[in-house]
Amino acid sequence: MLAATSFYEDPLTIFVIGMILVILFFWYFATDIERRKRNVGTVLLIGMTALCVLAATPVKERLKGGIDIVGGSSFTLRVQPRESDSGEKMEVTPQQVEQAILVIEKRLNSMGTSEPLIARQGADGILVQMPGVEPETSAKIRETLEKVAKLELREVSRRNDEPGEDGKPLAERVQNGSEIVPGYKAYTLNGKDEDGNEYTRPILLNRRMALGGSDIADAVPSPQQADAVSITLNAEGTDKMIALTKNMRSGLDRIAIVLDGEVISAPVVNQTPLGKQFIVEGLREPGEVQNLANALMNPLENPLVVEMEDTVSPTLGAAVVKQGIWAGIVGLTITALFVLLYYRFAGIIALFGLAVNGVILFGVMAMFGFTFSLPGIAGMILSIGMAVDANVLIYERLREEMEAGKSFKTAISASYDKAFTAIFDSNFTSLITAVLLFIFGSSAIKGFSITLTIGIVASMFSAILVTRVLFRWGTDLNALKKVSFLNLFKATKFDFIGKSRACALLSLVLVVLSLAAFGLRKDHAFGVDFTGGTLIKFQLGTDVKIPTADVEKALSTLQLAKAAYPQEQGNPATGTLLTVRCDTRDADTIIAKLRESIPALGEKKSGANSETSADHNYVIDSSKVEVSALIGGTFLKDSLIALVLGLIGILLYITFRFEFSFALGGFVAILHDVIISVGLVVLLGGELSLIHVGAILTIAGYSINDTIVVFDRIRENLLIRGGSIKSIMNEAINATLSRTLLTSATTIITVAILSLFGGSSLRDFSIMILIGLVVGTYSSVFVASPIVLWWSKRKGSDLRTDVLATEQAAEAAAAAP
Repeated sequence: MLAATSFYEDPLTIFVIGMILVILFFWYFATDIERRKRNVGTVLLIGMTALCVLAATPVKERLKGGIDIVGGSSFTLRVQPRESDSGEKMEVTPQQVEQAILVIEKRLNSMGTSEPLIARQGADGILVQMPGVEPETSAKIRETLEKVAKLELREVSRRNDEPGEDGKPLAERVQNGSEIVPGYKAYTLNGKDEDGNEYTRPILLNRRMALGGSDIADAVPSPQQADAVSITLNAEGTDKMIALTKNMRSGLDRIAIVLDGEVISAPVVNQTPLGKQFIVEGLREPGEVQNLANALMNPLENPLVVEMEDTVSPTLGAAVVKQGIWAGIVGLTITALFVLLYYRFAGIIALFGLAVNGVILFGVMAMFGFTFSLPGIAGMILSIGMAVDANVLIYERLREEMEAGKSFKTAISASYDKAFTAIFDSNFTSLITAVLLFIFGSSAIKGFSITLTIGIVASMFSAILVTRVLFRWGTDLNALKKVSFLNLFKATKFDFIGKSRACALLSLVLVVLSLAAFGLRKDHAFGVDFTGGTLIKFQLGTDVKIPTADVEKALSTLQLAKAAYPQEQGNPATGTLLTVRCDTRDADTIIAKLRESIPALGEKKSGANSETSADHNYVIDSSKVEVSALIGGTFLKDSLIALVLGLIGILLYITFRFEFSFALGGFVAILHDVIISVGLVVLLGGELSLIHVGAILTIAGYSINDTIVVFDRIRENLLIRGGSIKSIMNEAINATLSRTLLTSATTIITVAILSLFGGSSLRDFSIMILIGLVVGTYSSVFVASPIVLWWSKRKGSDLRTDVLATEQAAEAAAAAP
């Protein structure tokens, strides 16, 4: 049956619609005729919104969650070096890692796994995530991932059974090291004799492989033998097989079939030469024939080792989503009420713009098949904050223009025009960081960068175009003749620059304390994500439910070397798996405490490490699996590299748009905010985990966004007003103070509610962002601008002249053909 293809699944349709929207977008900004701008903007608004609504519906099918949202399995793999014919370890190459990724994708697709997410991590690591996969299939998936399926055909030495003086065959003498045969190596052959008895014996094989996996054209279960795989060679493999067997003695000489370093059979060659087909037999385990056939069609060049396996149950993911959604709804509702109370009717227009922003964000995510994850939620929070900020910037400008005596229609146009540069620069600097995070960051950071990138573009579209079009329709139809706002910050004239010395001392103390926190708390600064540790597993029966909150309560009474992180896994069909990730030194203490505090964990049923209880269906497995610190270290390293590159990109952009003094001020402010935020979390007893990396990136984004807005007003005033640089900076900071405090307040409200009601999964993330918001607001006012003034004085230049020169250079570059 033929099925219709949705428009968003047709690349040509998407391309055509996209080109139309791009043309309309450029037309909107190119025209100076207000009525035409209004009409083109209206078509753009309707077209973009309709496209995204269609792309995102039905919501349950189109919007996909990551494993931390919908549950699933995640494996972190490490590509191992392979051995040369001489037995030496060969260094893993980037090409071998890419080959492994392609093989993994083909194998998972052959299993019917739905849209696995596969990403490279570091030099030789691979992350595999499968959202929605049931936990009971994880073991099968792991086996499939680890199976190298390296098939080799090697010639068996004709002297294999030649007896020595002690009567032992040559193969055994080579294996025990009493004799050496150049060019040959002793392997072990496991098989069955004619009576079905298993045996193990040495076998002497040529070190040089005659045929390999690359010579295979097809591999399928044999229709004649239930325990065999029928293999067809390609043309090159057929030539190799003929060359190998043409001089062999029929009925005497043998070929060994080696799979993943194990000799599974060594049949006698019954005819010479052999051609393009042969069988691999002797497969004993159920399902091994089909698994081997699939693996042989996609063989790995290098072995893979699973360093970390994480299975999240759909029930846990649903709980995270529910907590996050409710916290988000409450936070956004309070923010919406604040916007309505402060900006009144104009607030309704702003909220409409925010709604369009959300539609575009979800629509684009659905259109391109991106998934939502917890780091992605962090990106959404940042992008929503920037969207609110853009509206506040415009409205505060509108207030200034109306207070200057301009007509309402003229004031609207002027406010959007003057706010544009601040909105563009602040969003573009965040966009630089987001793109670099996507290119150089790990897979989790890519989730953050994707939602942030889409959110930035959507927020600019909604603030600059959507709300302006609505205002224009209102004024053209005479339905909107004026607006009124609350004004909590009336013409402040605080000497911010004059307090720079005291603030510099305060910042220095905070930075030193923050850095000292790592020395003071030493082993307690980093959690097990970065230091490694132990994963305790409690396997429960199908009739047992232990809330994670009960485990957290029991753990809170212990004095632990490091914080422990409980997690619920499994499903009702197989029983719950309760895991606790902790420091190895705390493992036995935690097991004892949980069994004491939670009765269900004190009962045991028969098992490898268990005792029987006739009254209960509890199964306790207190196995302590070592957790590698390499994964967290790689994740942190990738994120820091991406962040540093982002800072360099921001430095270059601000230098181009403003002047190097401003770039230095922004750079110092970001470092100031990140160091203090991280240090205070550690100083207050927190331990850094992977979730904090996303928080650090969010703080950096807010920091530069705040700072750029102040810088933009300073630049504007330097170009149009006289007076000292200090007075102009003070005036600019005071003029943008309402915007700074309003934006910070609305975002702090949302994040605070997320911290209080978002559950343990989001609490650590939210607390660090709360600290970062407060510190970032402080630095944008008291740190960044004084650094600009200090540096310009230190190099003996006139800041006004430097800014004017940069502005003229930018205009000349724009005017050049």
